[in-house]
Amino acid sequence: MDTVDTATLRSALDRIIPRSGGMPGAGDTEAVGFVSERIEEGGAPARLAARGLEEIASEAAAAGGALPDLPPDERDEVLRAVEARSPGPFGELVRLCYGGYYTDPAVLGLLGDDARPPQPSGHRIERGDLSALRAVVERGPIYRPVRATRGREERR
Repeated sequence: MDTVDTATLRSALDRIIPRSGGMPGAGDTEAVGFVSERIEEGGAPARLAARGLEEIASEAAAAGGALPDLPPDERDEVLRAVEARSPGPFGELVRLCYGGYYTDPAVLGLLGDDARPPQPSGHRIERGDLSALRAVVERGPIYRPVRATRGREERR
């Protein structure tokens, strides 16, 4: 795939993550550019995702047209058929979709301030109950110490 069929990609992403509850569909976000760029960059995962997109376009044509021109329920059927027949390529396309969607600043803004990893931003992490580890700590080390000498290990 030399270039990405943006209309098919946008339509597919919009069915993978559809509009819901005030959140945009993936086809309306920077996920389209994110996925397109990754595919055009190349590499094994990109080729897999490109194959998934090609299979979606082919399945849509067999269903009667281009994916963007099909009704939403038929688009879903096309995606389900490709997912069942080619889970690897379809899965890579979904993975890239999620990667682009959940790194889009607009999406993160709609998710709210807590839409980030707990660290290193200083979110409070509850102290866990480590009592189950007491026996391990009391047992002490169960390995044989070694010291490194000039790039090789030497046993004591």
